This record gives sequence, structure tokens and C-alpha cells, in this order.
Amino acid sequence: EAAREGGLNLDGVTIIAIEDHREAAAKAVAMVNEKKVRAIMKGNVHSDELLAQVVKREGGLRGKRRISHVFVLDVPTLNEPLFISDAAINIAPDLTTKVDIVQNAIDLARACGLEQPRVAILSAVETVNVNIPSSMDAAILAKMADRGQITGGIVDGPLAMDNAIDLMAAQTKHLESPVAGRAQVLIVPNLEAGNMLAKQLTFVSHAQPAGLVLGARVPVMLTSRADNERARLFSCALALLYDAFKSGKKA
Repeated sequence: EAAREGGLNLDGVTIIAIEDHREAAAKAVAMVNEKKVRAIMKGNVHSDELLAQVVKREGGLRGKRRISHVFVLDVPTLNEPLFISDAAINIAPDLTTKVDIVQNAIDLARACGLEQPRVAILSAVETVNVNIPSSMDAAILAKMADRGQITGGIVDGPLAMDNAIDLMAAQTKHLESPVAGRAQVLIVPNLEAGNMLAKQLTFVSHAQPAGLVLGARVPVMLTSRADNERARLFSCALALLYDAFKSGKKA
């Protein structure tokens, strides 16, 4: 009825009416397992209800990595998209989880056309401080990338927010790094920091957001109820790019 009122053609579109949110999420996951769909979009269901079906051990969509969320933001003051992770899934990730968060973010950045994305592991400082755990994790992640345990990107850390994205701030602090001042991917210490950063950029700096949950066998578009139509559309585009990247095809 809504399509008819809007003059939209639904030829080729399959509509499966399921009122219960949990059952709807389970059906979406089942359709992936049946190879009927290659991505999932969250509709008017709670994120927890959908993700519970995605990560369940029997019949879920678990992959080899932990799942994580990556925001992709078109920030008016930047000349290229900014990737932020993880601001939606992992609350207080340990080092092992952060390895997967970094790798998932690199993969999405590469799917979007960045051959070797520059990744900044954020902390409050740009030096290793044993009293700041995030700075210790950042240094370890950077060294793991040097050793090939994280692949596909140039990883450096710890870096503070200013010297991660502002070249003058990096030069003022005499940071010699291909990432400092030029980061394309920001890895935050925890969900709280990432969520506040992404929402500040969206609602104060008027950035256009999109995002995906990665690490499952298919990409999941986990849009917010506050997101506009463009955020949903751009998230669909990200899912197509990522699916093509993982399958070795051109989008």
C-alpha cells in the first residue's frame, strides 16, 4: 500500500511478513544460510535481537573473527572518508578483539578503494604510557602489523586524536610516521569513546554516516533509528562494495 501511494514498483521484490522481531531476525539469518541473500539490513528491530541471531553458535553466521562495527563518515572538513571502529558492538575490547577490529576496518577501507589504508590506533597520548592501557594496546597492535599479524594497512599508535588527523599537530609534536596527521581509519579504545566521536562528527560537524557490522559471513547494515535515508542507502552501497571485495569481484 505504501509503495502504491508512493508510485514505487515492487516487481522482483519479495516481502515476507513476520510480526515477531526475533523470528524476523532468525528468518533473515536462515535466508543467508540458504544462500538466498548476501547481506542483512536491520529494520525496526533492536540491534541485540538481530545480532543474537547472527552470532548464535547453531545456525548463526559466525566467521573466523569477532564481529565489529565500522562507521564510514563523510566529514565536511576532510577531503576523504573517515573510518571509525568500533563504536557500536564491542564495549571494552581486549587486545585479541582489537586485532579483529583493526583487520575488519582495514578490509572495509580496502573494499572502498584504499589500497593500503593508514590506520591510527587512538589513545589520549601519542607516547606509550604504562598507566594508560590503551596506549600499550596501540603500541602492540602497531608492532603486530609490522610483523604481518595484521595485514593490508599501515598501522601506527598510540596517536592522540589531534595528531592522528591534523598534519600540523603531528609536525608540531615531531611525529615521523606515514599515518600521523593523515589517518584514514581511527581505531578507538572502547565503545564509549568511539560512539561519542562518531555522533559528535554526525550531529555537530554534520558528517554523513554509514556503517557495517563485519566479521560475520555476510555484512550486516546496522543503522540507527535516528539515521536518515542517505545513511541507509550509503550503508547498502558499503555492503555491495564489501561483498564484491570478499568475493574477488568488481562492484
